[in-house]
Amino acid sequence: MDVGGSSQQLESVGRIDRQDLVLATTARLAKFIAGLEPAARLPTEKELCERLGVGRSTLREAVRSLAFIGAVETRQGSGTYVGTQKDAPVEKLIGLALMLQRSSVQEIVEVRRVLEVEAVRLAAERHDQADQQALSAVMQEMRASIEFPEQAAGFDTQYHILLARASHNTALVHFLAGMRALLEKWIALAVSTPPVVSDIVSEHEDILKAVFVRDPERAAAYMIIHLTNAAERLFAVLGRDHSAANYISLLLPADARAPQ
Repeated sequence: MDVGGSSQQLESVGRIDRQDLVLATTARLAKFIAGLEPAARLPTEKELCERLGVGRSTLREAVRSLAFIGAVETRQGSGTYVGTQKDAPVEKLIGLALMLQRSSVQEIVEVRRVLEVEAVRLAAERHDQADQQALSAVMQEMRASIEFPEQAAGFDTQYHILLARASHNTALVHFLAGMRALLEKWIALAVSTPPVVSDIVSEHEDILKAVFVRDPERAAAYMIIHLTNAAERLFAVLGRDHSAANYISLLLPADARAPQ
């Protein structure tokens, strides 16, 4: 028996990453919950650990992820229950799905482009005075934050969400807002210096000028330029194959991200 060869083969397989285990547990638990009635009580923590073949800390991370998006509800001293539809914000479910599917930076950038180019076309046609005021205000805040990239990154994300809302298409808003947790993290990495912020401000202003004069095709053209530049900045920091699975903790409240 070639023990040495078997050992080398085993090493080539690699160890099971903890993040992969949490993701797999979350996906399996979500599938189990989908087959239950709303408000149904889940088995005890011990029973779930035995069924899923995982430890308590892994199970608790999975439960916290699902609780944060409203899929389950934990009641102190009573147990964990299936959430109701109103407890499951669509945006958080979309964000979780992207992470569970291990979507890559490249894939999310491509989807973002499809959604935002159409959103800006609709915004140019449908925006109202309230939308215009909100977008002008966030641009003013971003211009004032050019020397403070971390603050500017936050206004950058707000700008894109407000543009989506100006489309007056709730489905578009839900999908783009569902990507928000990832985009906030990634934009913060890419928007790192005042010159970069200055370039983004200029790109944003070009888009808004076209939106405010209700020129959808011009607005879409400027959005394509902006998203192409944004993608290159992001690829330079993360690469194209970086996985969304690395960011599942973003769905958890800040005080619940450390393993128990």
